[in-house]
Amino acid sequence: MPKSASILRARQLGRAHQLGHARRPRRTVLSALALVFVIAIGRAAQKADSSPELFSAVMRRVSAQPEFRERVLEGIREVPKFGEFLSPDLVDRLRVLILGKEWHRVDHFPALPVAALNKSVDAAVRLAGKSTAPLQPSDLLDTAEYPLGQGATIDLDHPATKPGYADDPTTAQRQIGFNLTMGDGPDPALAPMHAESRQLAAVLNRLAMNNAEGDVAQQQAIAMLDGKSFTDGSALLHELTESGHQVTITDDVYFANFGHLHDGGREVMMPFWIDTQIAVPASRRSLLLPVSHSEQELHIRGPKWNADVSFYFGIDGKAEFRTMDSLNQSWVMHRVLFAYSDTQQQARVMRLLNAAVRVYYHARMVHPELPFGGYYRLGVCQDVSAAVESELQGKTVLFPITHDPAYFPRNASTDPGDREFFTAFAAIPSDRGSGLPPIDRVLGALPTLHYSQIVIPGLAGDLERVDLANRLGLLQRTRPLLTLIAFVAASLLVILAGWRLLRRRPPSTPAS
Repeated sequence: MPKSASILRARQLGRAHQLGHARRPRRTVLSALALVFVIAIGRAAQKADSSPELFSAVMRRVSAQPEFRERVLEGIREVPKFGEFLSPDLVDRLRVLILGKEWHRVDHFPALPVAALNKSVDAAVRLAGKSTAPLQPSDLLDTAEYPLGQGATIDLDHPATKPGYADDPTTAQRQIGFNLTMGDGPDPALAPMHAESRQLAAVLNRLAMNNAEGDVAQQQAIAMLDGKSFTDGSALLHELTESGHQVTITDDVYFANFGHLHDGGREVMMPFWIDTQIAVPASRRSLLLPVSHSEQELHIRGPKWNADVSFYFGIDGKAEFRTMDSLNQSWVMHRVLFAYSDTQQQARVMRLLNAAVRVYYHARMVHPELPFGGYYRLGVCQDVSAAVESELQGKTVLFPITHDPAYFPRNASTDPGDREFFTAFAAIPSDRGSGLPPIDRVLGALPTLHYSQIVIPGLAGDLERVDLANRLGLLQRTRPLLTLIAFVAASLLVILAGWRLLRRRPPSTPAS
């Protein structure tokens, strides 16, 4: 090769070598950018997958397996949190909707007016008949280590340290298969206080029964704090305030979650829908609304006690103080309706709640035949809260209110505190009849004032349209007669669908 050609070739190779070195950093940068892009997409996908999903999406997966479908339905019925209920006919109704793959109706289950729910519960009461099995005190009230009928001196100068949230079997999540879990797990802010919250709830329940009439009042419980003795929860809370603790009582609402179901890492939206018989403007639909859950919450922070407890009447048949340290699912939201920081207001609230413990205990003991632990017939979670609101605010904004006054005769107790509660209970509105629910209570019980933040599909838009029509004075009602006809027609369709499903089943083979 000529010398000039060799020199030219060497120069070309040198430039190529330099160009290769120049491209390597570019390739490294591009590779790094690609990797970051892939990771970002993966994280975005993970974030999207963690959003709440519809119950119908879960049942689509499991509906092909009848045995597991039944396990999911049975698991839902056994969850007492928030006091939700499914009567036998509602369970059958849900089962038929799932078998028929009517997913939109599954996601808005049961979508009945309160009057139709009344009939459903009345049918369940007739089906249950009269029960002769006596109820035990532990069936009616959780007093933990301080049983009713026995005297107890409780040391509150040294709050409990056990059991922790993870060690308490009542807080355990349940694996029901197919990657589904019942239960919401610990709230990272509240679960560390579980032992103290559990003890305080049990002590307040036990002290509330010190004034109860009957056998359970034979022995009193005494709580000792700062060298003082207390037989009443109101006085105990006042002492905590006097000893440097911050005590707040709030009136809180959430969307009720009747399933507490998780699909892998995703929350499953399981509200319980009511037909409000309020027309959605520019449509032929009625406003379907998830029922809200209401409770009083006690928040205590201080040098000796740090605890959070709630009070409500639930499907377990207990009107009582409870721990509240499980994590709420994001879609249920949360709103504080009222806060009571004044000691006189707190004393009034506690008097009413203490009386509610006794009054409900007595009503359950007298009527053990009521299904669902008396839930719905004796009220739902809103009823006691409505009485508290009515007494301290002059009115209630909660809906629905379902207790039957026949189970709460005013002469059932001679205790002044009980009579105060009976008077407040008799003064609140009732939704047991066929009357149309007032708009102020339908919208007043919502757990948010910002409808755009609601993640339940379609609900925000309907609420905004109804709210606007209400402010303009253009609100209309759907016709109750047509609603009743629609309910009867839907029931007939459910029966027909069930009959067809039964006909499709192959005949069972006799056992040899």
